[in-house]
Amino acid sequence: MNPILNLGKWFFVLPFLAFGLLHFGPLEFSLPYVPKYLPFPAFWVYFVGICFMLFVLSAVLKKYDKLAAVLLALSLFLFVILVHVPAASAGDFKAVIGSIRDICMGGAALMYANAFAKDKTWIG
Repeated sequence: MNPILNLGKWFFVLPFLAFGLLHFGPLEFSLPYVPKYLPFPAFWVYFVGICFMLFVLSAVLKKYDKLAAVLLALSLFLFVILVHVPAASAGDFKAVIGSIRDICMGGAALMYANAFAKDKTWIG
């Protein structure tokens, strides 16, 4: 594969390290995104941050990377359903943008799983 095109993989993977680390910043920036109906909102902020960083780790180590990419896609699609759609239904236009972003990133995670992932232990 062309080495320049191969950079695209890292342009997808590495921002999730930043996203994950940002989940450990001041909670007042992250908590508003957690739906009110979920208990323990701080737990969900930290949990998602850890999951994002574990995806990056698995991609770098090429261990369970296909499973991690599929789980990342699933989580992004769940964000659309559980977070963005209810907020968009209440008139929040930023939630529409968030939905489109997370659908795109979820699709990219599935493409990563199909095209770049090496470890097919859990998902063939």
